[in-house]
Amino acid sequence: MGALQQDLRYTVRMLAKSPGFTLVAILTLALGIGANAAIFSLTDQVLLRLLPVQKPEELVVLHSPGPQHGRNWSDGDRGAAWSYPMYKDLGDHNEVFSGLLAWFATQASVSGQGQTELANTELVTGNYFEVLGVRPALGRVFNSHDETTPGANPVVVLSYGYWQRRFGRDPGILNKQLVVNGISMTVVGVVHPGFFGVQVGQTPDVFVPMTMKAQMTPNWDGLADRQDHWLAILGRLKPGIRPAKAEAGLQPEYSAILQSESSAMKLSSQSKKEFLQKKILLDPGSHGRPILQHDAGQPLWILLSMVGLVLLIACANLASLLVARGEARQREIAVRMAMGAGRWRLIRQLLTESLLISLAGGAAGLVVGTWTLGALVSSVPDSIGASGLQGKFDYRVLAFALGLSVLTGILFGFLPALRSTRADLQTILREQGANVFGGKSNVRLRKVLLVSQVALTVVLLASAGFFVRSLMNLKGQDLGVRTDHVVQFSVSPELNRYTPAQTVALVDRLRESIAALPGVRSVSASGMALLANSDSYANITPEGFPMTEDTNTDVQQNWVGPNFFSTLGIPLLSGREFDHRDVSSAPKVAIVSEKMAQKFFNGQNPIGRHFAFGSGNDVHPNIEIVGLVKDSKNTDLRQEIRPLVYIPYAQDTHQGNATFYVRTNVEPAAMASTLRKTVQSADANLPVFDLKTLDQELDEIAFSERLLTFFSLCLGVLAALLAAIGLYGVMAYMVSRRTREIGIRMALGASQQNVSWLVLRENVRISATGLAIGLVAAFAIGKLIESQLFGVKASNPLVFLAAAVVLSTVAFLAGWLPARRAAAVDPMVALRHE
Repeated sequence: MGALQQDLRYTVRMLAKSPGFTLVAILTLALGIGANAAIFSLTDQVLLRLLPVQKPEELVVLHSPGPQHGRNWSDGDRGAAWSYPMYKDLGDHNEVFSGLLAWFATQASVSGQGQTELANTELVTGNYFEVLGVRPALGRVFNSHDETTPGANPVVVLSYGYWQRRFGRDPGILNKQLVVNGISMTVVGVVHPGFFGVQVGQTPDVFVPMTMKAQMTPNWDGLADRQDHWLAILGRLKPGIRPAKAEAGLQPEYSAILQSESSAMKLSSQSKKEFLQKKILLDPGSHGRPILQHDAGQPLWILLSMVGLVLLIACANLASLLVARGEARQREIAVRMAMGAGRWRLIRQLLTESLLISLAGGAAGLVVGTWTLGALVSSVPDSIGASGLQGKFDYRVLAFALGLSVLTGILFGFLPALRSTRADLQTILREQGANVFGGKSNVRLRKVLLVSQVALTVVLLASAGFFVRSLMNLKGQDLGVRTDHVVQFSVSPELNRYTPAQTVALVDRLRESIAALPGVRSVSASGMALLANSDSYANITPEGFPMTEDTNTDVQQNWVGPNFFSTLGIPLLSGREFDHRDVSSAPKVAIVSEKMAQKFFNGQNPIGRHFAFGSGNDVHPNIEIVGLVKDSKNTDLRQEIRPLVYIPYAQDTHQGNATFYVRTNVEPAAMASTLRKTVQSADANLPVFDLKTLDQELDEIAFSERLLTFFSLCLGVLAALLAAIGLYGVMAYMVSRRTREIGIRMALGASQQNVSWLVLRENVRISATGLAIGLVAAFAIGKLIESQLFGVKASNPLVFLAAAVVLSTVAFLAGWLPARRAAAVDPMVALRHE
């Protein structure tokens, strides 16, 4: 302990003598460690952390890829959507699960204590909390008695966060009434803090029994429909049963259920065969249902790899500085060794210095990382399904930062310490100068480190180029929609007990009221929000189209109002838009996209042609096509153009939601408060949500691309700066070592240009070697991240050219100052230089 204290005191004194070096080293590590800690925290929360439930390793997610007949309500994995009758069958007839639960995420209008708001709601089975082993913080949680008959269980359990945020942790909330979607329901409990549900990125506020489905999703029940797939199912395996064994044990019962269901369907022989061949799969469920993990996994690993490369560059830079620092201290080290200090004792002392620097850098990095993580979490839009992320470090991230600090201290400190203590005592002590021994080998080591820095910098610069180009392609593509000067907002009248007819009437009134507002150019509404990662599909029977068993007649569908296409700037190619004639009692009409007409009508003018939703011999085309519009993106920015059918929302028998689009003559954001007041004047209890401009919607849907681009640019700039510092350090050191040689050359007639090139030549060699290695590595990295790019290939020459130009510019600037200093050497002074 005494030796350690002595090392620490000596280290502090030595670092205090070199404040410039110490400050640069700590700041460099702070940036690298802080960025790593922030991205690791996000990665841990999304990908690594287990569900906060009992024995999460026993949980599995039920999955069955293959054809599904009927309706499918999925948020990304169609094979993981199940019907409620299928859930009951699997739960009643299996020998592999100790419990099987199901849930469905939705939203509900919650009124209580004088407030009405839209709350994230989960419909859960009565055994949901029991299977997970989740305890209440207050009151009780659900049990089997809370899942009896449809509509007979008007009770709710609140999440801890919602109880704290909405009710101020009032224990008197128990047995109080909340009005949920117009239904009075009793609060029976609050779950313990830390439980956020079973799907990362979804943070339910209210839990409701599954048997209240019809009340929570008005105009859509589906509880008893075997062809309505909407549930997610999670199972807990019995102790000792492995997933593969459980799959084998479940398959016979599952096949029997499929056989029973197929007998009630009108399927062709081929479709029936494919349906009966479906397998039941059990995916690991310890991290919950992996929807967000699937979407965010690769971007997060890419970011973590990139910040790791920056930290490697920083370590290489600091190792190079320590090598030079060791040369400057060679006489001090030689004297200590001559006085009896052992080599490993000196190595320990030098490692103490590097570890102290790295720990100080880690501490500063926590400050940088906390700020970075907070900024990242606050910028994540709610619409991408990543709510509930924490903007503070927990003990896991602190342990990660500590381990990273120690590792970096050893990584950049050990090799320089070894080289600094490899001394020829007689030679050093005989010399009066301070840096003789190992000069050439140390310069070679610094050059190797610098080549590595340059190569890694090229990789980061090229990665930044890939993502910048990808984002430019994504934002610059023709969406088929004019997004400027459009503000949107959504309402859900069905949650306030509106019938479809009442919803249509309300939407019509709101359209008329908004159209009369000053500054409004046009207004319309749709059932499905545009470019919001949500869509709806249905199969159709087109008039005169040859149908076979294998024909795919699925089309996207949306329900829109009058002036929808003119408001959104979607060109009408022929026919007409919907108008006041297209009411529920009028003949059924539709407007179709170019892709739809091309696929089903051979690209001919579809006006006057007919189709019907559904298939079979008893389906007759009864919907007349009255308009043809240009293709446009409907779901997201990356989606390929697909056949699309628009139906008047007034002819939708299930109309319960609406998203309004208002094109303005003024700044659209300035209309926000006016639009809210207009809705409240029609119904004061109707929540308005997702109020934003259409441009903001596009920014949100491209969030992961923007995040990757922003971070890659920042990391590329930081890497280039570190490389410039490293190159400058090597060149300046080389000039100082060769001052006498330069003086002799100039005395013998060498010009300033010759001397400048002597210095720059070494700079060019190092940069060219690193650039060549880096471009090859960048191509390999480009192949790995190609799936995250839009319209960009790993072989894109512009990206490599831009990376090479930036690196060459940085290298030239870093070498120019030492070259200029060398050219300005006075030969007489240089010849006297020791």
